[in-house]
Amino acid sequence: MTARCRILRWTVSALALVAVFATGAAAEYPEKPITMYCVFPPGGTVDTSIRALVPGAEQALGRNITVVTKDGGTGTVGLALLAEQKPDGYTLASGTSTAIVRVPLARKMTYKPLGSFTFVYAYAAVASGLLVRPESPFKTFKEMVEYARQNPGKVTYSTMGAGSPLHVIMEVIAMKEKIKWTHVPYKGTAPAETAALGGHVDAVSAGDVNKALSGQMRCLLMHTKEKYARLPDVPTTIDLGYDYYNDTLISVYGPAGMDPAVVKKLEDAFAKAQETPAWKQWLDQFGLVSINMRSGEYTKFLENGWEKEIEIQKALGVLKEPATPPK
Repeated sequence: MTARCRILRWTVSALALVAVFATGAAAEYPEKPITMYCVFPPGGTVDTSIRALVPGAEQALGRNITVVTKDGGTGTVGLALLAEQKPDGYTLASGTSTAIVRVPLARKMTYKPLGSFTFVYAYAAVASGLLVRPESPFKTFKEMVEYARQNPGKVTYSTMGAGSPLHVIMEVIAMKEKIKWTHVPYKGTAPAETAALGGHVDAVSAGDVNKALSGQMRCLLMHTKEKYARLPDVPTTIDLGYDYYNDTLISVYGPAGMDPAVVKKLEDAFAKAQETPAWKQWLDQFGLVSINMRSGEYTKFLENGWEKEIEIQKALGVLKEPATPPK
């Protein structure tokens, strides 16, 4: 046997061993508890959703999943931390598509939106809207717009953070209506809603409308493409001719380079978790839409969303070039 043949055989054998070990590692996953970053504050939509989903996933995987708050920057702080972790499936994050396809357009990120992550699973679609407290003088969205037209800058609204779709959609409306109102950003939906309930701002552009469903607030506008079945009398941004809506998804991320076999186990676990009473109860309470978007489909959704958002924001004059390159 020539030296070249021996080297070739050794190389093939080594690759075969690597494949065996890799397959074995995936087969044994998970061998220890999993840490799940929640990249938004406690009490908000993302936090409560992942806490409702985790018990069912734990049962399916046979391991504990510890939810740890890593909030800030409209979900970007936690994702930046996630991007630095090993892609072994033991550190994940729950967040929204906003931190991938919207915020990085306006702000420089330390991560690459489409290059630093494994997009594991999208499990809910938001039903967001503009809410006011019950005693608000604004009974309709049209009344709020007309007041803002006559009183530039005096109408204030809160959101979960600057650059979020809840912020962008309000500024798109302001541009189309040729009005000016004042944005007050917070670190998540819960504190933004608290500010509106306390009268610190006139309205909240909220990531969910559960406080309207419970009667604590009134919904003036839905950010959805189609009518929301539980609030059928509330107009959508499409109904009012703004040609823009919120397509944000709540999802699970991992660092880039995760083993596809490990991703498959996680996909299956989260899909099973969506069949549990805890998850169905959360949906009833928060009024969001349960979806089952696995890694391949979700990755394509985000890639297409990146291009679509650039096109829309450039057409509106909001964006010239993305602040962060995608990869």
